[in-house]
Amino acid sequence: MKNKINADVKLKQREAELDLISRVQEGLLEKKDMQEIYELIGERLRELFDAQVTGIYTFDHDTDLEHFQYLFEDGERLYPESRPLNKIRKWIIKKADTLLINENANKNIEKITGEAITPVPGTRYPKSLLFVPLVVDEIVTGCLSLQNLDREQAFRDSDVQLLMTLANSISIALENARLFNETEQRNAELAVINSVQQGLVAEMDMQGIYDLVGDRIRDLFDAQVVGISMFNQEDETEFFQYLFENGKRVYPDPRPYDKVRRRLINTQKLISIPEDSIQAVTNITGEAPKIVPGTIMPKSMVYVPLKVGDTVRGYVTLQNLDKEHAFSLSDIRLLSTLSNSMSVALENARLFNETEQRNAELAVINSVQQGLVAEMDMQGIYDLVGDRIRNLFDAQVVGINTIDNEKNIEHFQYFYEDGGRIYPESRPLDKLREHLVKTKRLLFINEGLLEKTEEITGSKVKAIPGTVMPKSILFVPMVVGDEVRGYVSLQNLDREHAFSESDVRLLSTLANSMSVALENARLFNETTRLLGITEQRATELQTVNRISQALVSQLEFDALIKLVGELMRETFRADIVYVALYDKKSDMIHFPFEYGDKNEPRKFGNGFTERIITNNEPLLINKDIADIRAQLKAKQIGRVTSSFLGVPVLIGKEPIGVISVQSTEEENRFNETDLRLLNTIAANVSVAMQNAEAYQKMRSALNDLKDAQEQLVQQEKLASLGQLTAGIAHEIKNPLNFVTNFSDLSIELIEEIQTELKEIFSSHGIENPDLIDTLGDVGMNLDKIYEHGKRADGIVKSMLQHSRGGDGKLEQTDLNAVIKEYVNLAFHGMRASKEPINVDIDLQLDKDVGEIPLVAEDFSRVILNLCNNAFDAMREKTLQGFQTPGGLEGYQPKLTIRTHKSGNTVTIEIQDNGPGIPDDIKDKILQPFFTTKKGTAGTGLGLSITNDIIKAHGGNLEVYSDESTGTRFNIHISYTG
Repeated sequence: MKNKINADVKLKQREAELDLISRVQEGLLEKKDMQEIYELIGERLRELFDAQVTGIYTFDHDTDLEHFQYLFEDGERLYPESRPLNKIRKWIIKKADTLLINENANKNIEKITGEAITPVPGTRYPKSLLFVPLVVDEIVTGCLSLQNLDREQAFRDSDVQLLMTLANSISIALENARLFNETEQRNAELAVINSVQQGLVAEMDMQGIYDLVGDRIRDLFDAQVVGISMFNQEDETEFFQYLFENGKRVYPDPRPYDKVRRRLINTQKLISIPEDSIQAVTNITGEAPKIVPGTIMPKSMVYVPLKVGDTVRGYVTLQNLDKEHAFSLSDIRLLSTLSNSMSVALENARLFNETEQRNAELAVINSVQQGLVAEMDMQGIYDLVGDRIRNLFDAQVVGINTIDNEKNIEHFQYFYEDGGRIYPESRPLDKLREHLVKTKRLLFINEGLLEKTEEITGSKVKAIPGTVMPKSILFVPMVVGDEVRGYVSLQNLDREHAFSESDVRLLSTLANSMSVALENARLFNETTRLLGITEQRATELQTVNRISQALVSQLEFDALIKLVGELMRETFRADIVYVALYDKKSDMIHFPFEYGDKNEPRKFGNGFTERIITNNEPLLINKDIADIRAQLKAKQIGRVTSSFLGVPVLIGKEPIGVISVQSTEEENRFNETDLRLLNTIAANVSVAMQNAEAYQKMRSALNDLKDAQEQLVQQEKLASLGQLTAGIAHEIKNPLNFVTNFSDLSIELIEEIQTELKEIFSSHGIENPDLIDTLGDVGMNLDKIYEHGKRADGIVKSMLQHSRGGDGKLEQTDLNAVIKEYVNLAFHGMRASKEPINVDIDLQLDKDVGEIPLVAEDFSRVILNLCNNAFDAMREKTLQGFQTPGGLEGYQPKLTIRTHKSGNTVTIEIQDNGPGIPDDIKDKILQPFFTTKKGTAGTGLGLSITNDIIKAHGGNLEVYSDESTGTRFNIHISYTG
C-alpha cells in the first residue's frame, strides 16, 4: 500500500513537472516574453499548492537586487518594486538549499538572519514558509516561494519534494527561455539599428537627423526625457537640438557647459546614473545639480557621447523621472550603437551641408559679382547688394553704410527695416562704429546686446531715430587697403541667436566683394579674378561631389580603396597613383592600391610617403625632384618621376596613410588647385574609411553573436553529457566494486584451498591432480575477472572525469605558462611510471600569444591528454625497436610543442615522432570509448574529452599523422579582442 502511495506521489510530481515544462515551451513557441512565462508558471503553482502566497523571485547578483516576477497574495496579484536582497535571500543564495519553516516563523527567521523578517510592502507576515532555490550552473538565480498566512505545518514533505522537483525543471526551462529572449532581443536591437541607419543614410539635413533619431529613441526606451545636444567647443556652449520631456517637445536656450558635460567631453565615456541621481551628480560635479529651466530632476540617467575621431561633438541622453534602475545593460548597449551610427551620419551630413552651403555661397557671390560687373552706378551697386542680402538672411533690418573717415560721418546708402525702405540722414560715428573702424573686424552679437555694446563703448547705445533696438546684430566692415570704407549690417528685432556662423561667413564674403566694387579703378580686374576663382571652386566642388557620392555607396574596405585609386587615376590623369596605409603597431607601410609602379610593403623609412606622414602635411614637388629629394635626405623608391603630389589621409588628427599622384614625363604637372582638390578628396576618403570600418565592425559583431550562440549550444551539450555520464558511472561503480573486490578475495581463497589440499593429499598419500588443476583454472578465471573489472573501473573513473568540469568561466590566462606547467607535469608523470622513456621536449612558444580567455582547469586536461598520448605512442615505438632485430638505430623520442598567433586566432601544435596513426582508424580516434591501446591500458575517452573541451572554447582540433614521421595535433582557438 505504501509503495502505491509513493508511486502516486511520484506520478503526481512528474505530471506537474512535465505540465510546467510544457507550458514554458509553449510560451517560447508562441514567442511570449519572460514576464508572460513567469505568469504561466505562477498560475500553475497556485493551482498545485495550498498557499495564499505564491511567489517567483529572481536575483540580480551585480546590483544585489531582488525582482518580484510573480507575487500573488490573498486572491490579489501584487506588483512590488524591486528591493535589495535581504538576509533570507542571501542565506538561500549561499546555501543553495531549500528553506522550510512550518512553525514559529518569527523565531526561526531570527535564528537565521539575526533580525526579524520585514514583509514585502503591501503583504502580511506568514505562519508557514517554503523557499526553493532556482539553480543554473551552480548559481542561485532566484527562488520559488509558498507561504501560508493562516496556519502552521501547512506544507507536507510531499509538497516540499514536489516544489523542489518543479524548481529543478523550471530553472533549466527559465534559463532556456531567458537565452531565447536575449537572442530575440538582440535580433530586435539589430533590426532597430538597421532601420535607423537606413533613415540616416537617406537623411542629410542636420535637424532632420536629430528629429529622426530622437523620435526613434522615444519609441524604443522607457524614458520620459530624451535629449540630443551638440557642443560648440569654441565658446563652450551646448545647444539642445532635440529635447522631449513628459509628452511634449521642449526648446531650451543654449547654455554653458556644466561639470557633467565637461566630464563627458574629457573622459569620452558614457555616464550611467541608475539611482540616487542627485547624490551621483553631486559626486561628479562637487555641487548640487542645476536643472534645465522648465524640467524636473530625473531618477535614472544615461549620457552617451557623440564622438567624431577623438572629439566629443555632443551627446544623447535618456532620463526617467519616476523610477531608478530604469535602463538595462541592453538599453545602454543599443543606445551606444545608435549614437555611434548617429555620430557618423552627423559628420557626413555636416560635410554634405558644408558643401551645399559653400555651393550656395558661391552661387550668391556669383550672382552679386555678375551684377557688380554690369553695374557701374554706385547707388545701383548698393541697391543690388542690399536687395540680394534681404532675400538671403533672416533679418528685419539690412543696412549698407559708407564712412567718411575725414569727417567721421556715416552715410546710409541702403537701409531697410520691418518691410520698408528708410532713408535716414547722415550722422556722426557713434562709439560702436568707431570701434568697428578701429579694429577693422566684424562685430557679431547674438545675445545680451545692451550689456555687450555697453562693454565695448562704455555707454548705452541709442537706436537710430524712427527705429527700434535690435536683439541680434552682425556688422561686417568693408575694407579697402588698410582702411574701413563702410560696413554692411544685419539686425534681428525679435530674437537672439538669429545669425549662424554660415551667415557670418557669407555676409563677410559679400562685404569683401562689395569692398572691391568700391574701388572703381580695380573693379573689372578684381571681378574677373573672383569669377575665375569661383569657376575653379565650382569645378572642384563638382569633382568632390562626384567622388563623395561614389565613396558613400561603397562599404567594403578593399573595394573602397580600389575605388579611391581608380577615381584618382581618372581625375588627375596621372602616370602613377598609389594609396598607402601606415600600420603604426607593426611600423609597416602597405600599398593596397597602386597604378603605374610596384611598391612592396616596407618598414617605415625615409621616402616621400614617410615624410608626409611624419610632418602631417601635403608635399607638392613640380620640378628638380632629384635635388629636392637630396635636400630632404629622402630615399629614391620606385620609378623616377618629374612631378609629385601627395597628401595625408587623417582619422581625426592622426595621419594613417597617403594618397599620391605623380607624372613620370611632365614637370609642373600639378598646381595649388590640384593640391586643394586632393586634400578635400582625402578628407572624404577618411570619412568613407571610417564608415567602412564601422560596417566591418557591425559584421564582426554579428559573427561574434553567432559564435557565442554556437558555444552556448556546445556548453549545454557538454553539461547534458556530463550529467548523463556521471549518472551512469555512479550506477555502475557500486556493482563493479563488488565484482573486483570479491574476485580479488576469491583468488586469495583459491590459493589457500590449493595450499591446504596439497598438504592434506601429501600427508595422506592421496593423489588428485585434476582437482588441483580445476582450482588453478578457477583461479585463472578469477584473475581475468579481476583484470577486466579493474579496466572497467578505469573506464568509470574516466567517465566521471569526463562529467567533471571547471566552473565554465572564461578568464584571461597566460597560455604559454599553462602549456609549460602541464607539459612538465605530464613528462614527470611519465618518468615516474612503470615504463619510463627518455624524451626530448622542445618548446617553441610565441611570446606574442600572451593572455587569452580560457577555462584553465579544463584546458589543462587537453595538454595532459595529448602529451600522455604522445608519450604512450613513442614508448610503443621504442619497445618495437627493442623487439625487432637491429632495432631502430638512432631513434630518439621527441615531443615538440609550438604556439603562434595570427590576428585573434591562436594555434597550438603538439607533435611527436612516434609510429603515427593508421589511416583506417584516423577518423575514429575522437569517438568516445575508441582506443588504440592494447589490453586494459586505455579507456578511449581521453581524446573525446579533449575534443569536447576545445569545442567549448570555440576552437577546433585537427589531426595530421604519418607512420614515418609521427603525429601532430593542431588546436585553433579564436577569441574576441
